[in-house]
Amino acid sequence: MNRLEPMPFGPDLKDPLWRWGAFLVGVVSFIALLAIATLGGIWFIGWWWFFALVLGFLFSIRSGRAWATGERLAISFTRAVQPTVDVKGQAGSTYVLLEPARVGKRVRPREFGPLWWALYSVFVRFPVALGDVVLTLAWRLFGGAGSAGTSAVQRSIQLERIDHPETQPPPDSDTF
Repeated sequence: MNRLEPMPFGPDLKDPLWRWGAFLVGVVSFIALLAIATLGGIWFIGWWWFFALVLGFLFSIRSGRAWATGERLAISFTRAVQPTVDVKGQAGSTYVLLEPARVGKRVRPREFGPLWWALYSVFVRFPVALGDVVLTLAWRLFGGAGSAGTSAVQRSIQLERIDHPETQPPPDSDTF
């Protein structure tokens, strides 16, 4: 992560706590959008809404502060599993056989059928993506919650435009 660049969108670029927080904030955001879309006809907002929102933002602090300071976090909490090594051979010749690392049995989305994939996308991936957008915009807006200098939104606007495009050479004038 580079502090001079805006915080990137996408839960895959952040740590697992961020993804859990994005899920909670995404569910809350979806319920809020549903209440707005139905003009209050569907109203699921209660004490759990506030609790999930606060917990989601607390989970995002680790990645948000890392982005604010320019630190790079690991995007996974799983420990590295080393391959099994077996050395065989006669005197003067050695053969090293490497066996791939073994990890516990996990269900992977590619093993899902079409119905399970659709349910997984609607009930897991969508809230995480929506929550990631909300949390990323919040961290960009507040500039890392108390960091010095201009806010991240202003920096991202400054980085995404060219100050004087007329001073730049035309793109077709480059020679190799």
